[in-house]
Amino acid sequence: MSRNTLAFIPLAALFCLAAPSCERNGHCHIPVGETSFSVFPNDASYHGLNAVGGYMYFIGGHRGVVVIRTEQNAFAAYERSCPLDTNTSVRVSDALGSAVLECPKCGSRFSVYTSGIPLEGSGTPCSLYQYGTTYDGNTLFVY
Repeated sequence: MSRNTLAFIPLAALFCLAAPSCERNGHCHIPVGETSFSVFPNDASYHGLNAVGGYMYFIGGHRGVVVIRTEQNAFAAYERSCPLDTNTSVRVSDALGSAVLECPKCGSRFSVYTSGIPLEGSGTPCSLYQYGTTYDGNTLFVY
């Protein structure tokens, strides 16, 4: 190998490490960890999920899972990894409430009620990863 080629290798490696997980062309690479758990959303120990609009954070996935009660008998569960910076966890918006998840680093915002799609002005065209949920009236399964 030539000296110029050797100098290029560390630069190329640095670029690959710094590249965002979601490119502006919409090609998304969101890491998702294994997730499978159940909770009892009407139980006092899950008070955050007792009412519509309530939410709770759970361990699982890549950066965690947020579960939001969207209707009396419906829930949404999202991976907390921001599609633009997968090392940052999205959180429920302090200003807009549980209908919006936002990244504290890049400012991207995602709608809970439209499958985690980014809202206008977000830094990414990529949606949050949505986990499956099943609710039998007593137990909520997230997978």
